Amino acid sequence: MSINFVAIDFETANQYRASACSVGMVKVENGKITDTYYSLIDPETEFDSYNIYIHGITPEMVDGERNYAQIANDILRFTEGLPLVAHYAPFDMGVIKDSNERYGITNFNREYFDSYYLSIQYVKALSYKLNHLAELIDFTFEHHHALEDAAACATLILYLCKENQFSSIEELISAANYKKFGEINGFSRRGFLKSSKSHLSVIQIQSIIDSVEGESIDPTHVFFQKSACFTGKLKSLTRVEAMEKLAGCGGIPEKGVTKNTHYLVMGDQDLRVVGEGGKSAKIKKAEKLLKNGQSIQLLGEYEFLQMINSNL
Repeated sequence: MSINFVAIDFETANQYRASACSVGMVKVENGKITDTYYSLIDPETEFDSYNIYIHGITPEMVDGERNYAQIANDILRFTEGLPLVAHYAPFDMGVIKDSNERYGITNFNREYFDSYYLSIQYVKALSYKLNHLAELIDFTFEHHHALEDAAACATLILYLCKENQFSSIEELISAANYKKFGEINGFSRRGFLKSSKSHLSVIQIQSIIDSVEGESIDPTHVFFQKSACFTGKLKSLTRVEAMEKLAGCGGIPEKGVTKNTHYLVMGDQDLRVVGEGGKSAKIKKAEKLLKNGQSIQLLGEYEFLQMINSNL
């Protein structure tokens, strides 16, 4: 086995994922970068001023460029026989899925994996955003340029393989407890899921994250790419509903409190379970992590909902 994949990144014209305005790809074969691809894309829709501010692509720049349906063949040729990787794949794979659906493309079938979630398993960091991880591995790039982001993603995967002495992508994802690649097939997407023989809730949580792939996510939201765990009984909604709201903002629901948890949302505690102290095991662990210097915020249900409904 060897290290073979294509890192891919899209920029979009607005909040909708079927509005790709550029794509960048970096091909890795036998552990080395062998080819790159970049193209502007005519999204055939309006640009949002915020997106222009982020990536600098304007309507004038894509005038006369090919649309996604025409670019898709390039992507398929460039990635033939190789899995895709993206940093926070629900976004980029969502671009592919929604764009395939918009243009009626049914022959787009590729496996994929996610450098964001793999980094959480292998790297100790305060943030798992691509630019922050690139700093950790001394990689300089122009963030929010599709080819530059793809190069950073590819370099990150090569770093993870080298640091952990993996000789294949299959070893990399297996050691992180992911059972298999995710998959894009025309208008559908199978998530990049962790293995779980005894804890069905892990799969359920991942399914919640994947279920928001077609919704617009505000990358400036306070919960975007932040991990949150829940403890106790919520009054105004179920825990699944709370996780869905979190995922809809780009947040990451977690089953338990870990060193990567940013928020612990606390509902009413059952004293029959937690005892007279009124603190669940999750609260106690969060308090211990706080004492050890971890930045984790404890929220009540009302605070959580206020933050969900307003971008602070």
